[in-house]
Amino acid sequence: FLMHASSLVQMLDTALNMLGPDIELLTEIMLELGAKHTRYGVKAEMFPIMGVAIIDALHVTLKDKFTDAIEDAWVETFQELSGDMVRGMSSK
Repeated sequence: FLMHASSLVQMLDTALNMLGPDIELLTEIMLELGAKHTRYGVKAEMFPIMGVAIIDALHVTLKDKFTDAIEDAWVETFQELSGDMVRGMSSK
């Protein structure tokens, strides 16, 4: 579990740093990551649950610093990233 959690945090860090000029490459990486997760038995309906868990963890960790605007940005970013992964899952 801890290894996957660490990988998830690293992936999010990398993805956030790629937003903007590297968006096409990021999209390709997320599509491939989605296809890879299919082999692990991950289902599309699991992503919203993970999104809620991430948002909840950020609330707990950042407390008052986790403003509505920051939450909205995280929700949108997670939805886009997980959407690419789900598309990658269905393409394989």
